[in-house]
Amino acid sequence: AMELKNMDIAAELWTLVDKELEPYLRAREPELDLPKVQRSRDLSQGDVTLMFAGVCAKRKCNPKEFTASLAVEIQAKVDAALAAGKKTLVSKVVGAGPYFNIFLNRAVVYGLVIKAVQRLGSKFGHLDDMKGKSIVVEHTSSNPNAPLHIGNLRNTMIGAHLGNLLNAVGYDAKQHFYVNDLGAQIGLTALAYSRCYHLMEPKMKVDHWIGSMYAIMNTFTELQKLGVDIGAVGDAHDTGKEAIDAISKKYVDGAADDEEKKKGILEYLDIFQDLRDRSPEHHALFQLVLQETRTIEDIKLSAGQLNLSYERQEPAAINIFRKMVTDCLCGVQQTMETYGVQHDQFDFESELGWEGSNQKFLEILRKSPYFIPQTNCNDQGVPQGAYIDFTSFIADQNLPTGKRGYQKIYPPLYVLRPDGSTLYTFRDVVYSFKKAANKDMVLNIICSEQDLAQQKVSLAMYAMNPELLGKQYHVSYDLVKLTSGKMSGRRGRYLLADDLYSELKAVIVEKMRKKYVDKGEDISQEQFEAVTHEVAAASMKYALLSCSCHVQINFDIAKVTDFEDASAPFILYNSTRLTSLINKFHDRVKTGEVEKLPPLENVDLSLLDNQIEWELLLDYVLNFGNIIRAAACPTIPAPPQLPEYGTHKVCDFLNYYVRALSSYYGPKGVRILPTPCGKHGGGPAMYARIHLCNAFKQVIDNGLKLLMINPLEKM
Repeated sequence: AMELKNMDIAAELWTLVDKELEPYLRAREPELDLPKVQRSRDLSQGDVTLMFAGVCAKRKCNPKEFTASLAVEIQAKVDAALAAGKKTLVSKVVGAGPYFNIFLNRAVVYGLVIKAVQRLGSKFGHLDDMKGKSIVVEHTSSNPNAPLHIGNLRNTMIGAHLGNLLNAVGYDAKQHFYVNDLGAQIGLTALAYSRCYHLMEPKMKVDHWIGSMYAIMNTFTELQKLGVDIGAVGDAHDTGKEAIDAISKKYVDGAADDEEKKKGILEYLDIFQDLRDRSPEHHALFQLVLQETRTIEDIKLSAGQLNLSYERQEPAAINIFRKMVTDCLCGVQQTMETYGVQHDQFDFESELGWEGSNQKFLEILRKSPYFIPQTNCNDQGVPQGAYIDFTSFIADQNLPTGKRGYQKIYPPLYVLRPDGSTLYTFRDVVYSFKKAANKDMVLNIICSEQDLAQQKVSLAMYAMNPELLGKQYHVSYDLVKLTSGKMSGRRGRYLLADDLYSELKAVIVEKMRKKYVDKGEDISQEQFEAVTHEVAAASMKYALLSCSCHVQINFDIAKVTDFEDASAPFILYNSTRLTSLINKFHDRVKTGEVEKLPPLENVDLSLLDNQIEWELLLDYVLNFGNIIRAAACPTIPAPPQLPEYGTHKVCDFLNYYVRALSSYYGPKGVRILPTPCGKHGGGPAMYARIHLCNAFKQVIDNGLKLLMINPLEKM
């Protein structure tokens, strides 16, 4: 029996058509190099086609006459096979210029495709192109001393969706989070955390609390660098406006003619007040941090010493840092769970040093002819850190330069400070080596601002080990621009992912409550909460994934939550319409109004006679796997060019698909269920269409799951 047994059912179906036609074509043209079947661009002219332009050019014959003659001969054989009762894929052939157009036996194709969808279920559309290959996708990797903001969230969505796409084409794809638990920012936050955590229970989400702590400590550090006594400023604020004005004047006047210093003092005194008075919860935290740090003469120095203790694996420092980092990551994980995102592995920067990876790599690096050691006195008489001389490396290896290559005079990658301590860039290279071990490829999701830095890391991998050329690439994305409001790191003001979710959900709640009231439908509070949560989270995912990575996103809540425009609510609403149709059928089965759905083999699929349902099958159901392949399997170019992953393609596909689907059934389309008057719908064709609608629904569900969106039963 004819059956589609593989995962790539479209390719398998066209192969079956090729095999059915081949004996007919060989009988007429035994020496012909046969072209392969391909989808027709115009279904009115044929479902698939063979292109004979090249053949006719070689033979110097008229293509119109050639295909017309071929069609007459082969049509006779097709008719004979059909008359003999054979189950054929081809029903009609027509010559049209150089094209040999083929119309398929729709009932047979429907049966093959629907059966394949039933067999594969949640794996329908998935492929095994990359089976046996492994890949790491590193994404999110936000600093573990702050909550996720909207920019982080685009990184998260791209990385998580790409991980799903890569698994869907056969890769063993693992999602990693690189925990940057070293550095000045983390040390500052840990210093405050160590002094305050045991004195105050957080009154806000813990990652927000820790992020506020960092903003406060950064402000205190900047004021100390400007010669300002933070304790005295705090006392002035406790006293009142006159005292605040007086101390501000004192420090500004003390800056004399140093305009830059005056500007810095005024800016950070303003931030000081903003952080102190933002909310009662912020005020309480601010006052506690000030109380516990005002006597520290040099906060930056103390934080650096604490950092050094952590790098040296001193138990007390490990307890402080790991507790703070873990607390913050727990808050970040809560945010990611809102969007259905989970990482397979968290990799800590600190452990690269503890496990000896840094030292091992440093020994390799020192042996490279392109490693330029650090010095306390370079040609200009100043200290200089160690670096990799990429300009010489690129020239020696004859690597491409110019528009599609590397810069000819390439900026060096500094890896060590003049005192010999490692820079974060060094640790980035070490971590990249670690990720690439035993993997076929590594993909880093990173903002476009970091393009050069990422290119340097990949180039360093190649310079240290030629086998790693093309092993690591980065997926670059542009920024998210807000239609209102501004973000400021120094002020600790971001559009937080948690806050944005709350705003989105509030809008969704209002719109959906009105819909239920207008329809007169009752829904439990529990179900309403579940539905509005899923729609709000889906709105965010779609908004951040629906355009190419290289396109800047202008985030507009009104557009994102529009039920009529290209959006997650629009897709989910049309998806639930299809689900509702199927559920209504089963409800009528329960009441005895219609018979139970027969198995597919007992259904007359020749009754599927609507052109739209045929186009839906060919354009969307059969094409779903090709969309996933196009998104997850781009051409992998030679560095420094980057592969173009289509993380927007599934969104586009679902948007066009549900639009086409919405015009298929209903009052203006095909009536599937019997109408009260009994004149429309129902009958044997109903069973064929319910099977088809189940297949249509499976494609939508599988597409939504790739986007981390849970399909809804009701909306």
